[in-house]
Amino acid sequence: MSDITTRSAIAVPSRTRAAGLSVLTKSVLAIVVASALIACSGGEDQSAAGEDAVSLPVSLNEVMVALINHSADPIWAAMWNNPQTDRDWRELERLAYQVEIGGALLVFPGTGPLDEAWTSNPRWRELSQQLSQDGARAVNAVRSRNMDLMQRAGDQLVETCEACHREFKPDLPTMDMFGELPQLPPVSVQ
Repeated sequence: MSDITTRSAIAVPSRTRAAGLSVLTKSVLAIVVASALIACSGGEDQSAAGEDAVSLPVSLNEVMVALINHSADPIWAAMWNNPQTDRDWRELERLAYQVEIGGALLVFPGTGPLDEAWTSNPRWRELSQQLSQDGARAVNAVRSRNMDLMQRAGDQLVETCEACHREFKPDLPTMDMFGELPQLPPVSVQ
């Protein structure tokens, strides 16, 4: 079994969770701004060049780690940790929406050194769209509270993520390890 399915058992320090929420907030804001810019463009035929004008305030790797990995892990683990309460199911639904949004965000370059190359690749864009569709399927599976559909949604998420990692990120680690990305400036709390 790959480490993808076992990551949910790893404890994440609270400082990392806080940073993840910040990335999540920035990512959601970026998608709202991107949607507004696309809607204001006036044409239904949106070229890739028009989408390139929008960029995320974080790297795609940060979107994948803080938003997609964080959200997908509990969906994969739902088969072993059967949701017991309405609250459990609502949390899974929220996380499935985050996977759907995260996939949609991956078509926009961010601040990472490979982001432009990735987002200009048609296969990357196809896998990003697939991830967003997988998230939508997971939302529907959660809403139905059908564990067979949940398993299929989780399996499809694994398949899409592994296909993307095989093609684009075979050596770049995820989770709290961002590889050889530039050092971030210190954050002021004043």
